[in-house]
This record gives sequence, C-alpha cells and structure tokens, in this order.
Amino acid sequence: MRGGRILSVFYVNIKELFRDKGGIFFTFLFPILLMVLFGFIFSDVEETIYDIHIQDLDGSEVSENFTSALKGMNTFKVHEIDPERDVNDLIEDNDLDFVVVIPPGYGDSIHAAAMGDMNSSVNITVKYDPSIQSTQVKMSILNSVLQEMNEKVSGGRKILGMDPESVFTESFEYIDFFIPGLIGMTVMTGAVFGTIFGDTELRKKGIFRKLSTTPITRGEWILSNMLFQLFLAALATAEILFIGWLIFGSTLHLNPVFFAILIFEAFAFTGLSMLVVRFVKEAQAASALGNAITFPMMFLSGTFFSVEGFPTFLKVVAKLLPLYYVNEGLREAMIFNDTMEALENMLPIALFAVVVFILGVSLTTWKQD
Repeated sequence: MRGGRILSVFYVNIKELFRDKGGIFFTFLFPILLMVLFGFIFSDVEETIYDIHIQDLDGSEVSENFTSALKGMNTFKVHEIDPERDVNDLIEDNDLDFVVVIPPGYGDSIHAAAMGDMNSSVNITVKYDPSIQSTQVKMSILNSVLQEMNEKVSGGRKILGMDPESVFTESFEYIDFFIPGLIGMTVMTGAVFGTIFGDTELRKKGIFRKLSTTPITRGEWILSNMLFQLFLAALATAEILFIGWLIFGSTLHLNPVFFAILIFEAFAFTGLSMLVVRFVKEAQAASALGNAITFPMMFLSGTFFSVEGFPTFLKVVAKLLPLYYVNEGLREAMIFNDTMEALENMLPIALFAVVVFILGVSLTTWKQD
C-alpha cells in the first residue's frame, strides 16, 4: 500500500464533505441537537425502574416490618440479601444500583423512640449508583416512606433517616451516561450513512469503473475511507465533549482505551457499510439500508437508556449488536475509568472491524462495482 494514494482519496473525501450540506448537518449539528434536547429533558425527568435490594443486619421484628412495608408497595420490587454476604462485593459482581442496608440496633432505636426517648435515632444506609437516573426516583420514594414512618412513631420528629453512599468515588448524572452513548451513535451513523451514500453516488457516476484503471488497490480504497470516517468521528467526538462540558459541566475520563474504541468503531461500521452497499444501486435504497442498519442498534444497544431495564429477550438481542459493546466500552472507560472492563467490551468490536476489513478486501473487486 502507498500512503500517497490513501492521502489523495482522503483529501478528496474532505472536499466532498464540505460540498454536502446534509452531511455536515448530520455529522456536526444533529448530535448536538440530540444532546441538548435529551440533556435538558432528563435533567428533571427520571426513569421508572424500581428494583431495590435490602440487607437486614438487625434481624428484629421491627426491621422485618420495615422490609415488609416496602414489599407491600406497588412502586418497589424488593430483593432480600443474605446478612452474611459482603454487600459491596455483591454490588460489584451483580451491578446493583440501589441497596438498602438496615443497621444492627435498628429495632432497639425505633422502640426507644416510640417509648419517648428524645435522643434515640437511627439511619439506614443506601448504597446507590448515581450514574443511573432511576436511582434518584428510588431515593425520593424511600425518603417519603421514612418521613411517613417518622410521623407514625414520633409525630414527625426525625428518628429514622438515611445515609446515602455512592458506590463510586465521583458524582455522575444522566448527561454523563448519555454522552458516551451519543458519541457511539454519532460515529456509527456517520460511518454508515457517509459510506453508503458516498459509494452509491460514486457507482452512479461510474467512478468505480474509472478507479479500476488506476493503480489504487481495493485495500487502499477501503482503508482510506475508514481513515476519513475516523477523522469525522474525531471531530464530532471533540465537539460533543466540548458542548457537554460547556452547557452541562460534564467531565469524563479520556484514556487510551476510549480512543481505541473510537478507532475500531469507525473502522467497523465503515467496513460493514462498504460490504452491504454492493447490494444498493439507488439513493432511496441506500437510505433504507442505512436506516435498517442504524435504527435497531440506536434504540436497542443502550444508547439512551441502560439495557438493564430491558426485558430478557431484548437484552439478548442487544448483546448481539456491535453498538452495544461500543456503548458499554465507552461508559466503562469514560465514566468509571475501568480499563479492564472497557477492554473486554472493546474486543468484540475490534474483531468485527478486522473481519469486515478482510472481507472487504477479499470479496470485492473493482469489476464487481
């Protein structure tokens, strides 16, 4: 492969980009509109997933009554945790987002307060994941329950309270969850639609036939287009991160795994699109094909919401989609700064990128185009 040929095609693609107003809109303006819209909407509106876990370290009749009261609420689905289990390990191993721990002495404190002891009080511990929007609504409902219990026991004096403990050392909001998903979606849609529409137009103009008379190889052509989409992905990502910081004060981790995932994603979806575009001859068919590739992944891969709230069969579907691993990998890298988890999610998309590149070089020739 010769670098001069690759750079020449890359330069031509840049010139074509700035001639295409639609391409500029979808690459740079559309993701910003989405981020601002969803950012403002979900700053005040919470998700409605109400699974909670309770560990009773007191084991008294009073603490059992508290658990039973929560079980009797239609808004909570309560899962009890064995008092012998290490709750922190359980949270980490099972990705639990909201755990209520009833401390030892809970029953005695409530009983003493009911008997008139003005100094008696007790706090339950709430371990929660602040990066998941639904935990805020769970916190609000639980706080209302505690206030109601205080009213019954002491006429309103605060006897029973809670100590919130984030399971992470930093504070995150929904916008922090949303930005990695938005980046993954933007890189995917840019690569898919840019490649499909671009190649369809080149075929229509007979450019591919002319390329067959030049020294450039199919591998050089595919690699140059992958690099071009990576270039656009880098620009769009930088823009999203800047606007997220400027408007919402979002600060996320940018580490080597984050950049590696972006590279593999841009290559993977560009390569995939260059394979499937062989079956498209008209611009209308290209649009339908692009939507068929992107829309299911956009809404089923955890771009806007965590897949943990999906029905079981949709979770299975999500884990078959490449964008799921991009989103999970970016969040592990950007939110939690967890290199190992991010690498585990990067591996499937990296293998996918290598496979589609090899298939593109092996199965497609200039004559076929």
